[in-house]
Amino acid sequence: RRRGGKGSTLPRKPSEMSEGPTGMPPMSAPWANAASASSPEDQQRLLQEKLARAKLMKPGAVQPPAVPPNAHRSPPASPVKSPPASPGLVRAPWAVEPPVLGEDEGEGNGEESPVVFIELEGIKREFKFRNPTKVIKTPQDLQTFKKSETYAALRDFILALNNSCMGKPLTGHVHVSPHCESIIGILQRASHIVDEIPPTEQPMRYGNKAFRTWMDRWASEVYKLVEDALPPPLKPAAVELAPYLAHCFGNKERIDYGTGHEHTFVTFIAALAHVGFLEESDLEAIAMRVFWEYLKVARKLQLTYRLEPAGSHGCWSLDDYQFIPFMWGSAQLIDHPTILPTHIHDLGVVKDGADDWYYLHCIKFIHEVKSGQLAENSPMLNDISGCPTWQRVNSGMLKMYFAEVMDKLPVIQHMMFGSIFKAS
Repeated sequence: RRRGGKGSTLPRKPSEMSEGPTGMPPMSAPWANAASASSPEDQQRLLQEKLARAKLMKPGAVQPPAVPPNAHRSPPASPVKSPPASPGLVRAPWAVEPPVLGEDEGEGNGEESPVVFIELEGIKREFKFRNPTKVIKTPQDLQTFKKSETYAALRDFILALNNSCMGKPLTGHVHVSPHCESIIGILQRASHIVDEIPPTEQPMRYGNKAFRTWMDRWASEVYKLVEDALPPPLKPAAVELAPYLAHCFGNKERIDYGTGHEHTFVTFIAALAHVGFLEESDLEAIAMRVFWEYLKVARKLQLTYRLEPAGSHGCWSLDDYQFIPFMWGSAQLIDHPTILPTHIHDLGVVKDGADDWYYLHCIKFIHEVKSGQLAENSPMLNDISGCPTWQRVNSGMLKMYFAEVMDKLPVIQHMMFGSIFKAS
């Protein structure tokens, strides 16, 4: 039977569903225009009702007797403030759970952050740093995000990094500023933690549970690492920046990694640039040194703990995990005098150039973890190798990234927003 037809047993669409038995309102993104209460007393009453429903969700809570719908409800005699979140509080289903950094980093996350004024390019900007949260839930939320200044800023940042590495090998000379060096040092610490936590013996081939131990250790250190790297005026930003870095290496529960985690790291770097920690002169070092260090840590985690590829077919059939190295790697090889797209099938060229070019490094990685020819294990890369020039490959990669990563709800729904990057 058709959905919603007479006698249909299929559930209706969320947009067609009214409030459920508990009277909970439908979920919406923070930028949605919620209907406001007509008076302060009504607002206070709604707040009390939400708190009461949250308490009833606790295990063993006693359900109160039903209240007739027309029963008079008097406003509270005194203002009631929402209690701070704690491990013992079961959050209401409409509340957005903030990222957890670890026990050492939990202090102050729920407190009001001070207003910080930062002057960038002669313009004084105001920030009220806070823990970023996930807010994209529906296709409508995604469309709102695509029209936002945040989307445009991230797109332009990715394009600028793409252009900064055109024609340049990884082993070439690159000026690395002290701020870039500090980010590289944080990533090297992440790599050292992998050495301290070996994989456990288990029957499953993929998803080694030692990765969860690594994630806990990383989360317990990342806030302090980020705070120490920031200059005094920017130290309050650590509460908003650290969650991006804490969640850019994979999912602790699923023990997987995908393009969403890679995009989270790019968002972290873009946020550092947005608050003035990184400058335009750092673009080449970001693309050729900082991201290279991140990629090495990501590969180490993937191989050590046998992370599952996130999604149904990895990185949209480029390889199981990454996308950006293919995109910026094709930019590196634009106008290369000898290496053409078809040379990815030449193992000699791939091995000789793997340390110089992102693209060839990724092809070499595929041969190391998979058997067979590229036509069998990486059909999209095999098809792309038929392009006549790297310029055409790079143009297609950029279009694919924005269409399949930044414009796809299953990926971008995990993006977090705060005061640096707002959702609308």
